[in-house]
Amino acid sequence: MPNKNVRIYFDGLMVFCFLEPQSDKKFKECRIGILTSAEGHEVALEITRKRRRHPEETTVYTIPHNQIKNIKHLWLYLSPGRDSHPFDSSVIRNRSFDQIFRMERFYNPKPTPIWDAMRPALHITTGEFKSAIVNNNDIYRLISVEGVTNLLTPLFHAKPTVVKSKLEKAIEHFKESHQEVGRLANFYWTDIDVKANQRLVLAVGNESGPSVELFSVKPGEGEFIRASLTNLPSYTDSIDSHHMAHHEGPFPDDIDSPSGSTRHRGHRASLRTTGSKADREKEENRRNYLKKKFHFLYYYDVLELRGNKSNKKQYVLLRDDEDWIEGGRKRSVRPDPPCDAIEC
Repeated sequence: MPNKNVRIYFDGLMVFCFLEPQSDKKFKECRIGILTSAEGHEVALEITRKRRRHPEETTVYTIPHNQIKNIKHLWLYLSPGRDSHPFDSSVIRNRSFDQIFRMERFYNPKPTPIWDAMRPALHITTGEFKSAIVNNNDIYRLISVEGVTNLLTPLFHAKPTVVKSKLEKAIEHFKESHQEVGRLANFYWTDIDVKANQRLVLAVGNESGPSVELFSVKPGEGEFIRASLTNLPSYTDSIDSHHMAHHEGPFPDDIDSPSGSTRHRGHRASLRTTGSKADREKEENRRNYLKKKFHFLYYYDVLELRGNKSNKKQYVLLRDDEDWIEGGRKRSVRPDPPCDAIEC
């Protein structure tokens, strides 16, 4: 990392978007939407200072959801000296960042982020964004929500005809909707050069700019700062709230509802207006249950899908991980659904 003395890693449910491309192929900012609406997740910031001939110093800030949901815009930027105003900087999107999940590969036109549905939106105006695949041979695939639903429910029906019918529907949806994504980055970060006369500032503000500085970091001579911002399941939370891959006993009746894609806007699903109130509640319960198993579905709450009906199909992201496969050598008792970040 020549000339870079701060590295920030990101992990969990986040939407990356590079805004205002410049003539020099740089960007005005990278805006990151953090999905704090995801049940059982928590946002944490860990900062580690590394200095020669000194032990590492690590500080962890865990931000409760009832607090962070009240913050709409956060800004991370370089500031000259003691001045709190942003330094005129720019963002580089390294080619390696293509390795994260890019929505434009599967939707045309690509979905538009609904920034008001993500709290907070983090504006980063400096750094070079990169990603890497490290010791990760997992292959990812997409399959439609309808296919997943029909695959899950037959196991708990007593009638062989129902089981057969649903498995046939699952195979049909799988063939129609299955798309191999390939390998995805499991590390993504930004490298930042903080010069001797600068500070790296985190501030609260509005969509146009920062206003109130929260805190800043300034690497000393020969010092390196490593930070990580995560939005992942809280393992202090109840296991049932986010570990559903090996649910014991029958699935709730609500999962076995009529299939059909629903369009989402903002924080709440826009359910179909047709049918009874009970049907609408059943559909909402089905969606909420599936989102606990497949975290990828949370992205459809914060993205605006455009185009024809086929472009609005919603998918689940599956991972060919040994831990998920029956009989796998390292099969976990309760494997987590993937919490991969995406780019719009």
